[in-house]
Amino acid sequence: MTTAPLPLDRARREPRTWLKARPLWTSISIVAMWTAVAVTAAVGPDLVSRSGSGANEAIVPSVFLVALLAAVATIFVARYGFAPERQDD
Repeated sequence: MTTAPLPLDRARREPRTWLKARPLWTSISIVAMWTAVAVTAAVGPDLVSRSGSGANEAIVPSVFLVALLAAVATIFVARYGFAPERQDD
């Protein structure tokens, strides 16, 4: 004779719920983006533009481009990651 298994509550069925926590991974990805900006600011190369005979030269640190891209990415990642989760069930 067999017995029916006892129903487990949701927390016991999913012991590692922190792995599925979207706000956690959103925060980690935003921190990683801005860490890349900081590293680029510290050791990144410069973007050099020369025109003509080399008399006119424009030097722009590459961190400006990386920071611009990180700012745009932060907006999109934050809007998706911190949005309320939809319950499909």
